[in-house]
Amino acid sequence: MTTVLAGFQLLPNQKEDHTGGIIEETIETIENSGLRYQVGPLETVVEGDFDSIMTLVKDIHVKAFEAGADEFFSNIKIHYRVKGVSLEDKKI
Repeated sequence: MTTVLAGFQLLPNQKEDHTGGIIEETIETIENSGLRYQVGPLETVVEGDFDSIMTLVKDIHVKAFEAGADEFFSNIKIHYRVKGVSLEDKKI
């Protein structure tokens, strides 16, 4: 299956001035997925097949709510290329 990249960004609902632990929970969920990833200053980028990425998106949302989040926004960008794309392809 083709490898894709997905950029994740979770944002608090702006009603609170803290993340309530959802960022740490998100990184732990990504680590436990076994997928390759890089944490950046504005988002975390994950590499994997499309189905694994979609499963991870669901898991991240479930874990954030389990960690106590009542509301958050998630921005997800997916880079898909027929021949596949990797983290190395994005390095400058």
